[in-house]
Amino acid sequence: MSSAPNSPTQTRFFGLDLASLWSDLAVAWRGMMDWPALSWLWPQSEVRLCLPTGDLALSHGLDARPVQDQRRAQSARFEAIVLPEKLLLRRTLSLPELQPSELRAALSLEVQSLSPFPLDELTWTHEVASRHSGTLSVDIVLCSRKLIAQHLETVQAQLKSQNPEVWIPSARGPGFLLLSGFGEARRQRESAMWRSASAVLALLALTLLLAIAVTPSAQLYLRALQANQAMTVLGQKAAAAIAQRETLVQASERLTDLTRLINKSVPPLQILKLITESLPDDTSLLSLQIQGLKVIITGQTVNAAALMKQLGGTPGLREVKAPIPATKPLGAQRESFTIEFMLDPAKLNLAS
Repeated sequence: MSSAPNSPTQTRFFGLDLASLWSDLAVAWRGMMDWPALSWLWPQSEVRLCLPTGDLALSHGLDARPVQDQRRAQSARFEAIVLPEKLLLRRTLSLPELQPSELRAALSLEVQSLSPFPLDELTWTHEVASRHSGTLSVDIVLCSRKLIAQHLETVQAQLKSQNPEVWIPSARGPGFLLLSGFGEARRQRESAMWRSASAVLALLALTLLLAIAVTPSAQLYLRALQANQAMTVLGQKAAAAIAQRETLVQASERLTDLTRLINKSVPPLQILKLITESLPDDTSLLSLQIQGLKVIITGQTVNAAALMKQLGGTPGLREVKAPIPATKPLGAQRESFTIEFMLDPAKLNLAS
């Protein structure tokens, strides 16, 4: 069962005919290779031409005008014969604008109907003469392989090889047309190899230029990456030192607070009031020394131990101690004492 006309095929993708797309790209690429800016990459091989007049000429391609240079023609690696007009049958056809593959198929049908030669002897070629308003003017040239073989026998003495190329003079200019199926395969293989090598060299050159352009950016990126990795390693190595530094900073802050607290000034009158309120009535002071937050008192009391205990329980006083033991002179009613203690400004809530 035939498939529906609108069913997708393997040669279509999103509505595009891939077969014709690749064909158009190939035609465009072949046209680009003929640009003067690119043609130097793959120069045409020199071909020795055996002209119908019996003279030798040198050609650098089908589109080039031949040069009369006998010496260089003799040294050319490839050779071709140019068929005389008497062996050719020319026709001009008008056809609609077609793709190259479609044009070839249409011309093949036309040639079969126009040819006076048997199909097994027929050889032909064509060239597009002009394009106008969607119409092609195409020149076709027909010839018989048998007639070509007879002509080759007449010029065999001038040929170096047994299988030369067969060229036909173009009716539209100084160039030539190629009849395929003769000795052109060797030159075409060499030309294809040369073009492939040139394309590879051009690609390598472009790759080198791209690498040269990208190298500075790549170097900067690699340097930044190395610097980032080095910073990460350095951070890992310095983690312990950073932790120690943080601990040191915290300890320094605490020491600073402690120093500020120790050096905090307490008004003497408030100290005197606090001591007076802390001493019992049976105690008298002989001296009072204030050294920052440290206070030293001397005097007499009935019970020095009870006095120290009472001072130790007073809020705002700490580290109560007797640097020397209390003494009681013979016949005296009270003990002589020396007591020192520290003031605690946080508990006293005194102003600086």
